Formats: sequence, C-alpha cells, structure tokens
Amino acid sequence: MGRLLTEQNKLKEALEIYNEALRRRPDDYAPQSIYNMIGEVYSKLGNMLEAEKWYRKALQAKADHIPAFLTLARLYQHRGNFDKAEDLYRSALTLAPDDYSVYEHYGQFLGDMNRYAESAKILEQAIGLGNNDFQLVFNAANTLRQANDNERAEEYYIKATKISPKEAAAHMNLGAIYHLNGKLLKAEESYLEALRLKPNDSVTLSNLKKLRNLIAAKKL
Repeated sequence: MGRLLTEQNKLKEALEIYNEALRRRPDDYAPQSIYNMIGEVYSKLGNMLEAEKWYRKALQAKADHIPAFLTLARLYQHRGNFDKAEDLYRSALTLAPDDYSVYEHYGQFLGDMNRYAESAKILEQAIGLGNNDFQLVFNAANTLRQANDNERAEEYYIKATKISPKEAAAHMNLGAIYHLNGKLLKAEESYLEALRLKPNDSVTLSNLKKLRNLIAAKKL
C-alpha cells in the first residue's frame, strides 16, 4: 500500500503507512525494506538528509541490502558526490554479481557521467544475465552509439525491434544506425516501418528525406 501511494505521489499518506508498519512490526521481521522505502519517500519530498538517514538505517539493519546501496548511490549522485556514488555501485556489484538491476543502475550512472564505453559494457552484462527488457536493450544500443561502436549498436537496435516490434522509436533508431553504417536500403525500410507505426513523425520524415537524397546521389 505504501509503495502504491508513493507511486501516486501521495507521500505523506505513504509515510503514515510505513510508520504504522514499523510500529506493528513483529520482533522477528527485518525492517530494512521499510527503512529504505521511507528513505525513498523523503527523497521524493526533497529532504535528502532525512532520506540518507533512512537509507543508512536500512544498511545497518542488513549490511548487504542491495536496494539501499542503489538508492543511497542515486542520492549521492544527485548531490554531485560521484566518487561516493560509484563506490556504492561497485560494492553492490561485489555483493550481488548476478543481480542485473545493479548492472542496470551502474550502467545508467556511467552513461550520466559520459563514460559511454564503460556504460555500454555494464549494460551488456545486465542483458547477458538474462534481462531482455526492451528499455534496457534500447538504452544499451543508444549508449553503444554514443561510444561510437556503431556495429554493436546496430545489433542491439535489431534486438530491440524484435522485443518490441510495435515501438516506432526502435525502428527509427535502427534506421539511423543503418544510415550511419552505410546500409542505405535497410535504413529506408526501417524508417518506413517507423512511419507506419508513427505517421508524420517529423524526425523520421527528416531522416528519410536526407536518406533518399543520398540514395538518389548514389543511384542505388
């Protein structure tokens, strides 16, 4: 219930639910998850000092509570304490080397730091652990493109279109990477599929116009 209220941005009500859960908690019920969720509410309220206090309480209750590592790392990142944030992500990886969510969060952090090659490597590891979530695969493709690894980016955009074939953005970006990689006819096919799914999209129409001018110049 508290989680739902938090998602609905009913933050004071969420705090009441969590505090009531703590009061009624049996002695043998570990409180770290509740502590961490209270921290998340305070973070949403903009009270970062209080959020940090509760994240740390979660780690005191359970030293290897991965969600608290991730939320505390995000808090430090938000504050600009990037070294502390990265230390927490690395600690989480050591504690949970098979948890794809840790790789996903760390990869996002590295991308935010413009460390695209490192970010792509970490995101690929998350996918390698069996997470074929569309957004993760799409983000990996975008990061590989930003790292100028266009061949690998192409592979992941193809994968993204197979996971979510009705996602216009995946086809548009696949068209763009085909375009960059000199596969012009394939690029045209992907742009047309993107427009079928999202007609009159200005970016795709502009890209298609440029592509067709290039195809005409090359007389393909």
